[in-house]
Amino acid sequence: MDIAPSQLWLGLVIGNSRLHWGAFAGDRWLGGWHTSHLCEDQAQILIRGGFLPPAWLQVGILPPWPEDLVAPGPIPIWGASVVRSQWQNLAAYPQIHPIETPQVPLADTYDGFGVDRALTLVGAGSTYGWPVLVVDCGTALTFTAGVAQRLLGGAILPGLRLQLQALHDHTDGLPQVSLDLDALPCRWARTTAAAMASGVLYTQLAGLHDFLGAWWAAYPTGAVVLTGGDSEVLAARLVALHPDWADRLRVDLNLMFWGLRLCRQGGAKVP
Repeated sequence: MDIAPSQLWLGLVIGNSRLHWGAFAGDRWLGGWHTSHLCEDQAQILIRGGFLPPAWLQVGILPPWPEDLVAPGPIPIWGASVVRSQWQNLAAYPQIHPIETPQVPLADTYDGFGVDRALTLVGAGSTYGWPVLVVDCGTALTFTAGVAQRLLGGAILPGLRLQLQALHDHTDGLPQVSLDLDALPCRWARTTAAAMASGVLYTQLAGLHDFLGAWWAAYPTGAVVLTGGDSEVLAARLVALHPDWADRLRVDLNLMFWGLRLCRQGGAKVP
């Protein structure tokens, strides 16, 4: 696949626990992958290698490139970060284009509003229409609502695993628990570990139910899109509890990249 130098680019969102990468040819999506946070040596190898396929192989990562991909030069990156130290590791790359919240085509944001939330919201709005509620099910669980390309507001709480980790770290005697999301735990648990899983999962599902109900009460035709690492499982659990939601919930793991693509295009003008 021969791609002109102006066509191939990478999207990057640096999250609290992982780096999220996406490859594009112009506006066409080629595929995405995730990595752990890069150490300084890995970052330097990728920078020196122009983020081309051989550089990725050198750091032991195989992105989902098309097999016949021919990249003619260093690959531009459009990216955003919520982890300053990781961004500093890549700042020396001359082809990097940092995106911050004021550059995202979204009105009525506030000081401290995260660029990751801004990108997922405009990505959802441009893909699924406004009004839209984005539920990001990652390290933190965030609700971000927007109407007519303007931020309405939202909420933030600890994600599933962060809640379990906090119980282990900040109490005396509660165990480290790995949450199995493939099966619902018994609500009335009879072991400490199962009780922790029950409490965290069922209260989070109850919170999702409350927020989604409030959203649809205010915007009956409003879209709801789940994204983030736990989104597919949580969406399935919500539908199991509320079968009538099956046609109302969407899952899209790439909202942040659709937001970056919009920024790279110059962004739709905020009305």
